[in-house]
Amino acid sequence: MIVTVTLNAAIDKTYVLPSFTAGALHRPQQMLSLAGGKGINVARVARTLGIEVTATGFVAGYNGKMIAEGCAKHGITPSFCEIAGESRICMTFLDASSATVTEVLESGPAVDPDAFASFRAHLRKLAAQARYVVMSGSLPQGLAADSYKLLIEDVKTAGAVPVLDTSGEALARALPAQPFLIKPNRAEAEALLGYPLADLDARRQAVADLMLLGARHVLLSLGEEGALFGGGGFLYELPALPQGPVVNPVGCGDALLAGVVTGLVRGYTLAEAATLGIACAATNAMSLGAGVVQVADVERLWERAVCTAVK
Repeated sequence: MIVTVTLNAAIDKTYVLPSFTAGALHRPQQMLSLAGGKGINVARVARTLGIEVTATGFVAGYNGKMIAEGCAKHGITPSFCEIAGESRICMTFLDASSATVTEVLESGPAVDPDAFASFRAHLRKLAAQARYVVMSGSLPQGLAADSYKLLIEDVKTAGAVPVLDTSGEALARALPAQPFLIKPNRAEAEALLGYPLADLDARRQAVADLMLLGARHVLLSLGEEGALFGGGGFLYELPALPQGPVVNPVGCGDALLAGVVTGLVRGYTLAEAATLGIACAATNAMSLGAGVVQVADVERLWERAVCTAVK
């Protein structure tokens, strides 16, 4: 089983507009509403690929009930902790004329120390039954920057493998806890390391530097350029897969991570897991919703994925 942690869960609403103009009235051509937040996106992809997944984190109010119900609808076991307030809504506007994406992300409810202490105990119980625990997304209001570090330590104590996808100070403070795998994108890695990742040499150095800071493996997401996947003694370059028109790039990084972790759960080699992740990312880009893939598309694209060892 995989457990995913989304500390700031959301209802994700995606709107397709003929064009997006500030100050104008808009009538969407399409609208999709899903349970969201990065960890839930990971959970949805992994469950689509046939992995048993439990989703946890914090939910609040009416929106929180909708998030839990949305997870259950997709075969994900919801096991959230309820707090006061109202879970956030995140809106994505897809401009069909310019192919641009505009996002509006609410902050979400604050989490107090008692709620976080209760959640840590809850997560330890879930982690004791899991192989991997994937922690994704920003920290909600009220939580200290070292919160992911504490959760990684809890997951390890429970006997599961911690995977982390976050950024900024939360990532920097978590790295000394030595997560098994992290998945920064290019901008997040540049911000943390303080130098540009303009070429392969710089990206190779970034993977090495992130491992020196504590990560055991690094999945460096490079958007349209693919990804690098490195660990002790290996580094793979993964070009992005050619596909049809990009419908929505939101959630591609989550799909990438979900594919890699799914491959590891299935016992695939690191290279096979990495190419499955690239196939999931490409499939997500062709879908309207974040963290939405079709198995047939994943399998078709997986056959075309290339994984090259970097010397």
